[in-house]
Amino acid sequence: MSDEAAPVPPQYTTGPVTDFRNAALGPVGYKMCRKRKMEEYQEQVDQEAAQMDEAEEVMITAAPAKRLKSNTVGVGKASGRGWKEAGERAGSLRNPLLSTPWTKKMADKAAAQQFKAIKKAAIDVHKEKKQKLRLQRETNLKRKEENRRKSLVTQKISNPATLKRMLKSKKERKKLMTADTLKSV
Repeated sequence: MSDEAAPVPPQYTTGPVTDFRNAALGPVGYKMCRKRKMEEYQEQVDQEAAQMDEAEEVMITAAPAKRLKSNTVGVGKASGRGWKEAGERAGSLRNPLLSTPWTKKMADKAAAQQFKAIKKAAIDVHKEKKQKLRLQRETNLKRKEENRRKSLVTQKISNPATLKRMLKSKKERKKLMTADTLKSV
């Protein structure tokens, strides 16, 4: 055996090693969070004090200013989810450009009603025309049937034996007619 080690295939080589021992792996500002905030707050207080010293004017406000509502929906402070983005308030979701003025709404409504009235009138005319055609067709068929019956050549069967014989055959039975059907013609 030789002193050289066996060659390692490329899939077994390890990548660069990263040291995470001192890394801040929590939410943004997880470590040093309070200290940073206190320093920023102290700087702000110092700046305000310097401005007050320069101006030396005391401003008296009659009523406390109205507090603005911020978009805090979705920020999970209680659960510690500082990474969660702030949600939008329900009022901010509505687009004011999408609302239409009252006059336009009423004009659209009037136009829709007018269209419906015209459409209903056209449908009524069409229905009336179809009804008229149907009645005409029915009267034509009735007249045709009456004329057919009038033009029939009939023969009265007085012999009961002949009638009995005709009733036995299906073909002959179709030829038979009673006197009442002929009278209605």
